[in-house]
Amino acid sequence: MSVKETVLIIGATSGIGAGLARRVHAQGKKVIATGRRQERLSSLKTQLPGLEIGAFDISDLATLPMKISELARNYRDIDTVIVNASIQSMFSFMDIASSSPEVIAKEVNTNLTAPMIICQTLVPHFLALKKPCSIVFISSAFAYVPVQLFPIYGPTKAGLHSFGVSLRAQLAGTNITVTDLAPGYVDTELDIGHRKRLIEMLGGPDKVPKPTPLEEFLDAAMNELDALVDGEPKREIAIGHFPEMAQGAWRKAIGPLLEIFHVDG
Repeated sequence: MSVKETVLIIGATSGIGAGLARRVHAQGKKVIATGRRQERLSSLKTQLPGLEIGAFDISDLATLPMKISELARNYRDIDTVIVNASIQSMFSFMDIASSSPEVIAKEVNTNLTAPMIICQTLVPHFLALKKPCSIVFISSAFAYVPVQLFPIYGPTKAGLHSFGVSLRAQLAGTNITVTDLAPGYVDTELDIGHRKRLIEMLGGPDKVPKPTPLEEFLDAAMNELDALVDGEPKREIAIGHFPEMAQGAWRKAIGPLLEIFHVDG
């Protein structure tokens, strides 16, 4: 299984992250939940006895290595990290007032740069444990299919998927596995700030794909994360028809090229 015994969840204040915290905690595993919103984490802690929490913003790259190192020192048995924190903004480059350099940088830092720094900090910790450890990235179907509505989100998720392939190849033969989990459209707060505008842009509620209920997604995700292929956790997981189709097309097209470059990703 991808999820081992002591699990650090990055981005657990709502949606998929909070849902995974509940599901993993229900399995009797130690969970350390982090996120930006202290009040959300405190509420989760009251609901889940034994849950540990840590409030910080992973887009603050200057302090991120210190925060992750501190967690690794305080919880020396961490053997799994689930990197879930994401920002999804909708704007147009034709309208300069619809975004800002700061907003763009925060989205890139949260979705892509921070996960890289988290891995740079945790990989040595995992290697030193000398037991099976897991890195799980929550990416997106938009990692494979870019859309104009989310001009930063899609590229950052594509970058995260590519990073996962490269990291998996680097770690081949070690005690660390890397899993990429690609959801489709799940009913969470990720798009809450622009859902109404999205419906208007696509021509009304009947034109917008129906989101997958969160609990339905979590049922499928946990089954896949618990599964093994040839005794190993799955490398890539897609939940839903669109993500499965997109992920399969990518593997079919790019897989032979990875073999040329001896990339075991």
